[in-house]
Amino acid sequence: PSPMLLTCPNCETIFRVASHNLKPTGQSVRCSVCTHVWQAQPGKDTVTPEPNDMQEAIKALRLPVVVLVMFMVAVASIAFNRGLITAYVPSLIGAFDVVGLTVRPDLNKLKVSDLSADYSGDNLRLSGALKNVSSWRTHAADLRVTVTSKDGVIMNEVILSPEHKLIDALGATRFFVQLDVEDSASAKEANIVVVPLDNRIFQ
Repeated sequence: PSPMLLTCPNCETIFRVASHNLKPTGQSVRCSVCTHVWQAQPGKDTVTPEPNDMQEAIKALRLPVVVLVMFMVAVASIAFNRGLITAYVPSLIGAFDVVGLTVRPDLNKLKVSDLSADYSGDNLRLSGALKNVSSWRTHAADLRVTVTSKDGVIMNEVILSPEHKLIDALGATRFFVQLDVEDSASAKEANIVVVPLDNRIFQ
């Protein structure tokens, strides 16, 4: 039902009433302010209020604003989850690069494990696995391998890539490297550290 304005003829107080509350033939009404009683006639004693321009503008903008907010939320979600998205569709890495959104491996999902080292003369052979500990496919990261002597001197350091660029959910990819060390005896007592790197991923 549409609202109507009813004016008391005695005190001129204006009331907003629903059109269905007045009988088409008119009816007796009492003013709640001055208690005056009169016979109100629809169309004669009532007027339809003019629409409020501001309210109408707000109503007109409501849907576009909701659509815009939903669009912005969707864009933000895509940007935030670009690592996950490109792990399943690597061809989108370039598209994200174009708009300035660099794709990097999620180091929280990666863990180095199964390290094994053996020596042959001045040669150190190191192998291991880079595991994806999440329930979604993820990008593999480059690895920095650092061999440090007991007294803290870096004997060798190298950056390598594992066998695969992508690692399935709860899966792993292997890596292997051979390093020259000057003193194999000291190297056997050295500290070997393998760290995943937050490098930019290229398609």
